[in-house]
Amino acid sequence: MFRSASRTVVVCCVIVLVGLALPQVAGGQAPPAADPGMQVRVEEQGGTRRESETKMVAADGTQESIGFIDSPTATCYQPDSTQDICYVNWHFLSVSADPAYIIWMWVELDGKKASRYGGFFQTSMLVPHTMHGRGFKVACGALGAGGDPDFGNRYEYTIRARDGNDLFAANFGSVYCPAFIP
Repeated sequence: MFRSASRTVVVCCVIVLVGLALPQVAGGQAPPAADPGMQVRVEEQGGTRRESETKMVAADGTQESIGFIDSPTATCYQPDSTQDICYVNWHFLSVSADPAYIIWMWVELDGKKASRYGGFFQTSMLVPHTMHGRGFKVACGALGAGGDPDFGNRYEYTIRARDGNDLFAANFGSVYCPAFIP
């Protein structure tokens, strides 16, 4: 009799959970309404772009925001000219949030995640170049392979961050590598 009762409880729980999930699935099919209090700040310079979100949260004008990601000096270098091996790196990566905590930041090269950093009760995150060792290993490429006749491959990068208020920041750009000339 105990088995029978426990099966009934399990079946009832499954039915309740499915019933609770159905309205969410149906409601989630429509695109979310734009948040009138949300603003996206954008800066562009020399082929790079960065974005960050700000949300107005009160009638008195107070706001939550995530800062721009600071990612100066994207470089690609070739430590050994006899090999088709280059490394992409930044002097540092940095982001801050106000008043929330940074949850994560990640780096993507040509559409593939290269690195992810997690935050833990911190309002800012600083990742120095030394955390990447030599950098992110990529192929240098043949002369002109990335579209510039003086360089090798070109790599598109995206750096994204998210804070505890579910606000996002992102940097987009590209970096050319030296050409591998055997």
